[in-house]
Amino acid sequence: MEARVTALENFAIETRDQLTRIETRLDTFATKEDLHRELHALSMRLIGFGVGAGSALVGIVYWIARNIH
Repeated sequence: MEARVTALENFAIETRDQLTRIETRLDTFATKEDLHRELHALSMRLIGFGVGAGSALVGIVYWIARNIH
């Protein structure tokens, strides 16, 4: 009986150590909130570039239409 208790105690210690390592690794992963924030920032950059590029193209076409005959 004593050997079984000792084996269970050793198992509990090993399990605790493994869970600690898993929790440590999980702390390094990005959360859903982190991913959402980065996706939003990327979307705003792409939209800003699109608006800027679109405005520049409109300006260029306007200049061509007015100045080149």
